[in-house]
Amino acid sequence: MKKTFLLLFAVAGLWKPSLEAQIAISVQGPKIPKIKKEKTAPSTTDNRSADEGPNGDSWFTAIGKFRQGYDPDRAVADDRAFFISPYLDCYAKKHNIDRDKLGYANRRISNTDYDVKNQLKNELPKLAELEREFKRMFPSRPNTGKGFDENPAIWDDILTNRDAYYQCVVADLPDAGDCSRLSDIDKTRVDIYKENMQKTLEQAKSFTTGRGWYVQDFNDGWNEYLRAAISPSERKQFEKKYGHLYACLAGLLDEIAQAAQKTLPLYKPVGYNVHNTAEERILRSGVTDLAQAKVLGTGLMESDWQISKNEFGIPTARFKHGMIYAQYPKTSTDDGFCRIIYVNIVQDYSGGGTYGASHANFIKSEPAGCSGGK
Repeated sequence: MKKTFLLLFAVAGLWKPSLEAQIAISVQGPKIPKIKKEKTAPSTTDNRSADEGPNGDSWFTAIGKFRQGYDPDRAVADDRAFFISPYLDCYAKKHNIDRDKLGYANRRISNTDYDVKNQLKNELPKLAELEREFKRMFPSRPNTGKGFDENPAIWDDILTNRDAYYQCVVADLPDAGDCSRLSDIDKTRVDIYKENMQKTLEQAKSFTTGRGWYVQDFNDGWNEYLRAAISPSERKQFEKKYGHLYACLAGLLDEIAQAAQKTLPLYKPVGYNVHNTAEERILRSGVTDLAQAKVLGTGLMESDWQISKNEFGIPTARFKHGMIYAQYPKTSTDDGFCRIIYVNIVQDYSGGGTYGASHANFIKSEPAGCSGGK
């Protein structure tokens, strides 16, 4: 064994490697044993992109499902964006975002809407309900930088901070009765109403006994301003009709009421001094509720027929102006005044110079003083 080792050594001593081989040998290090890798638990971090919603849906699809919700009592659910859309303007201001980038839903708030404050306030509990459901459906609510229809962060912020957003919106809304912040259209409307109401007031103040009319008609044969001024029930209807503009008109109604209390009791029928028993009976048939009233008088303005003609000068009818003076019970009229009811006697033209039978044609009814006072 010893001889073999010496022989190998001698042979090795006779062999010299090349320079390249010497360099390769000199830099070759020892082999490092492999390190056994530890098995790690799977990551619990959500590595989805901000654009990807839950369950593999896009955020547009996921929020779209939330927007529709589900109501078993309705065939088609309402869009829940209805409840957050009034606050998108304030969201844009808060986050200094171009409002147009947020998108628009099917509801926007007018800065001249007097009723919206209470409406939005009454919706706050609904926003709280939506917040709970939204956060339950979407534990992660990233800001995708997109519009409300695919950005859960917008919904999250508005629903969570609903009280602050409510204050932001209503800060720019007028209070009911604030007539200084009307829209241009409403200002024009109010100016027209006030002009007619002012005429009514002046005419009521200037009325004297013997004048054949009390106030001018503005509303299809009657004056609704006078009626609303003197009748509680008519005023309620007036308030309902004019809505948020009512507060701008109520003061003039009060002035008209004060003037009417002084002068309307003096207003009585004038000029209906012609009497014809048969024709006055026909007059009564033209008032459907006359049985409820006490008739104080009837009469005609003329004894001769007045001819009505068309644009070609051909007769269409002949008529006589008639009047019924009546007092209704308080259960029928709550203004305390009597009524002058205008009814015409009419005969329609039959052709060949002949006319048909007489019939009554109701014209209008207006408040007036009663024979014994108001």
